[in-house]
Amino acid sequence: MVLETHPLDSRTGRFPWQVALLFVAVAAISRAPALVVLAFGAVGTWLVVEITGRLALAAVDARVTLAPDRIIAGELPVATVEIANRKPLPLPWLEARLFLGEGVEPPNPAPGTPHGWIDCGFPLRGRERVVVRLPVRVPARGAYAIGPLRLRAGDWLGFTQTERTIPVAPEVIAYPAPLAVRDRALASLRPLAETATRRGLVPDPLRFRGVRPHRRGDARKEIHWKASARLRELQTKLYEPATSLDSIFLVNVASYEQYWIQADPEAAELVVSAAAELVRLAAAAGRQVGLMTNGIDNLTHERPRSALGRGPRSLTRSLEILARLGPYAVGAPETVFLRERGRLPWGATLVIVTPRLGQGLANAAVALRRAHHRVLIVSVGDIPPVLGAHLAAHGVSHDVLTQRERLAAV
Repeated sequence: MVLETHPLDSRTGRFPWQVALLFVAVAAISRAPALVVLAFGAVGTWLVVEITGRLALAAVDARVTLAPDRIIAGELPVATVEIANRKPLPLPWLEARLFLGEGVEPPNPAPGTPHGWIDCGFPLRGRERVVVRLPVRVPARGAYAIGPLRLRAGDWLGFTQTERTIPVAPEVIAYPAPLAVRDRALASLRPLAETATRRGLVPDPLRFRGVRPHRRGDARKEIHWKASARLRELQTKLYEPATSLDSIFLVNVASYEQYWIQADPEAAELVVSAAAELVRLAAAAGRQVGLMTNGIDNLTHERPRSALGRGPRSLTRSLEILARLGPYAVGAPETVFLRERGRLPWGATLVIVTPRLGQGLANAAVALRRAHHRVLIVSVGDIPPVLGAHLAAHGVSHDVLTQRERLAAV
């Protein structure tokens, strides 16, 4: 898209037109041929400076795009700057400065060079379009914007300069870097309820799915008589499983039980990285994924959630929530997660990712287990043996990130 430019240009420098007037006056009085030539030269120079200086950035359009706009933290998206000179008058020089927002850096800045912008310069012929590709670096997860773009040009003789600021703001979202250093067979990086069969544990008679040919050993009460009469062959009813393969991720960013006192950004980053890896693995396994958290969005300052769904759109939504999640919580995790209990699908697997495990969150996990959910707790900090035994006695699985994983996620 072509972005709107600021209506006012700032112009610096000026040709000394008084000198041209002085030559004209002296030539008119003396009528000496040499002075007349100098007067005409001075007037011509003044006209060239005024005309080319005033028209330097006239009919110059600029467009800035950023691709890809969804990346993994640490990757290098490319900012494409397109500048078009739509007038027949050429520009002997043009400088463009693209300002970088907070959290965006040049790819390989030299020592002593500024990190807040990237410069480029080139001449422009009449009716010419130039495309410049500038890689930028986004080292940390989050949502960022670059801009504005400042253009500077001048007259043909270098007496004046004209600047224009274009308020561009292309955005990029950096997803958390994957935490991929542990064997995928371990529970902490494989959501629960991954079984070889897709039927689940208990069929739900209220969730009719279809029919299949009758097999030896099928219960007589499960025969679908109307379908059998229509197909002239015995058919057995099929039901959706009561224990589903849906995965809901409950992400806790509160570093301590008193969530309002202090935040630990490093622990929050570990939680976000682990949750992002678990979400990717669940989506790759064909699961429906959803996400809830007690954190807040850095941009909207609201508590986000991702509805249960399958496919790229649901995965993208969950990763965007994690990318924009701040280290501050709006409530205790046990309070937030139990309040959302009514929205959780029956039998879904719940994966709680937390910096540390306290008594309140452990009790909430047991309550969710009693509500017919499979629950897995992935903790950054060590789990006290008493709480671990309490969780195991109630059928709640738990795991702790190793020191190697913690170092890989920082």
